[in-house]
Amino acid sequence: MHYLFVSILIADLLAILAILISVFSPENRIWPPPDKETWQYWLFIAIDTITSIGTPLLGVLDRGSLGIGSPMLLGFGTSLIVLGGSLVTWAVRTLSLRQSYGLKGELVTRGPYSFSRNPQYVGFVILYSGLILVTDSFYALVTGLAFILLVLLTPFSEEPWLEEQYGEEYMAYRESVSRFIGVPTINQQ
Repeated sequence: MHYLFVSILIADLLAILAILISVFSPENRIWPPPDKETWQYWLFIAIDTITSIGTPLLGVLDRGSLGIGSPMLLGFGTSLIVLGGSLVTWAVRTLSLRQSYGLKGELVTRGPYSFSRNPQYVGFVILYSGLILVTDSFYALVTGLAFILLVLLTPFSEEPWLEEQYGEEYMAYRESVSRFIGVPTINQQ
């Protein structure tokens, strides 16, 4: 179980590093990837797979290690998993899986994207928070928080790219819809 934990944590930290490189050195952008046939694309596919399968598995294997579990937290955590998973599913179906993996398409402003520019990320924060509560796992807490940090940082690498791709249309959208829900937009100008 220790090796699984280390593998997932390394994947999360590599993804965070890639996002930071993309934010602070846009000429070396890793995310969003330039194309489907690039190492950048496949790096994020691998990291997404490792994290989305590994963290829940790790939580189940390490269940109860935090020692704070209670029926109320289990019920609340389960509700968060259902809510977050539903939001992620709705957002992916609205945007498309292709665009969810950073490939260019149309600017989507309907559905969940009408109240959040990043509803998938909001959904993942909710879902992983629920996963941490339900599993009551130290390992899931650490890897889940690393993944939450990753999804909170990712818009900062995507927004300049979106502005390049969609220009004024994206800038108007950015001004009218929050980055997350209820959190004021921090303009990058």
